Amino acid sequence: MRINARLDEDHRRKLEYLMRSSGSRVSDILKQAIDVLYDRTQKSEGHSDKLFKRAGFVGCGDGPEDLSLRYKEELEKTVATKHGHR
Repeated sequence: MRINARLDEDHRRKLEYLMRSSGSRVSDILKQAIDVLYDRTQKSEGHSDKLFKRAGFVGCGDGPEDLSLRYKEELEKTVATKHGHR
């Protein structure tokens, strides 16, 4: 894939610094940057579900197994119990 990108002055300086200090070409630096960002994104996406599970948040509810099918009926019962029939 060929990439054509416009960089502001700050990013141009940073890229030139990386090229000088590492002796790498622009394409190699871009590949490394993509790998770093990809790995960071992959780790953060998988992180939230593990955090919720460890905290006991996932799977912590109680209720009928068919609640997703009968939720309106259950909600009506709860409201009627709380507020009485109106």
